Amino acid sequence: MDMNEASGGKALARRIRQHAAGRVHRFFAVVQPGFEDLAIEELRELEIADGFSAAEGGIEFEARLDACYRVNLCSRIVTRVLMRLDRFSATHFERLRAKTTAFPWELYLSEKAPAAFSVSCGKSRLYHTGRIEEEVRAGIVERLAVYGKTLPADGVDDAAPAQTVFVRFENDLCDLSLDSSGAPLYRRGYKTHVAQAPLRETIAAALLRASGIERCDTLVDPMCGSGTFCIEAAHIWSGRCPGIARPFAFELWPAFRPAAFAHLKKTSCRETAAASTDAAKRIHCADIDPAAVEATGGNARRAGMEGVVLPRKESFFAAVPDIPPGAKTLLMLNPPYGERIPRRNLAAFYRRIGETIRARYAGCAYCVIVPGIEIEKALSLPWDRKIVFMNGGIRVAAVIKRAP
Repeated sequence: MDMNEASGGKALARRIRQHAAGRVHRFFAVVQPGFEDLAIEELRELEIADGFSAAEGGIEFEARLDACYRVNLCSRIVTRVLMRLDRFSATHFERLRAKTTAFPWELYLSEKAPAAFSVSCGKSRLYHTGRIEEEVRAGIVERLAVYGKTLPADGVDDAAPAQTVFVRFENDLCDLSLDSSGAPLYRRGYKTHVAQAPLRETIAAALLRASGIERCDTLVDPMCGSGTFCIEAAHIWSGRCPGIARPFAFELWPAFRPAAFAHLKKTSCRETAAASTDAAKRIHCADIDPAAVEATGGNARRAGMEGVVLPRKESFFAAVPDIPPGAKTLLMLNPPYGERIPRRNLAAFYRRIGETIRARYAGCAYCVIVPGIEIEKALSLPWDRKIVFMNGGIRVAAVIKRAP
């Protein structure tokens, strides 16, 4: 480490501009496994980078900081964005400490908030996660002290953005990354009312995209739960950015410029829901459970969609929504499964769902979440695409007939 680097605040500010704000960085966009291809499509549309490399559970890309901000603000599918900081081999703690101390943390960490650590290890000689965290934290503290900076040691409020350093060991290689998101990106800020087995917003948005929501003008969600499909569809149709109402961890970074981010939000997002005045788009939202109807109504109000998402108490099997002739309709179904319906009754339940779709929704696009191949056979619906993923600890598949 060159101690002359600590010569003053102006020199540090210049280094932050040149080496943090002004250069290209490597990023890893964390994605729910099974949705990597959809995430790449979305990132290409957002013009985030020239190239992407997919891995299970994420997308690698290189870009400047403003692209990282754009992903956090505008992506509907990505769960979290990590900035890659350093990679090195380490087979003993002395080297881990030395390499951590040598990294220019003063360019990336703020004194405004404590740091949290997420440590994982696999096939490495250093495997004690607690000791690894101690050494990395001590190295960061030592480096920052050279610049007269400190790293608060208090815990981090889970509701607030955190400075989280990710430390990942694999085959004795250590990757250091810094979280840019804070709370996971599926926490849009509107879901305070939760029904049973809620679907994450990022998964709902990915399934809507896979089903061709952009080519439809009518959405039917007859088992709405917490209203996630309805609200995400309304936001997609309105052009409202999913992250417009929440904070991000990158707002703590030394290189962050509030004015530039405000301009990005102004040029990239609509803060109000244009769908509320668009008579061409219709959302039919219902559930047989009064608690789910109440939860959806509360979430819709918080999301600014109370005039668009109007949940009703009714049964999927008894009621048929009033769909105008010629409407391009998408049916989204996340039926109850797992503990909510005994396994012995599940096949019959899904068989009835399949019969209802064939009888009442012929010609419509649809997406049905199915827990297992036997239940998929009972549903007995043709599909264009099937996406397998984990939901609430259960392996499920979304069987999709896309909108033409």
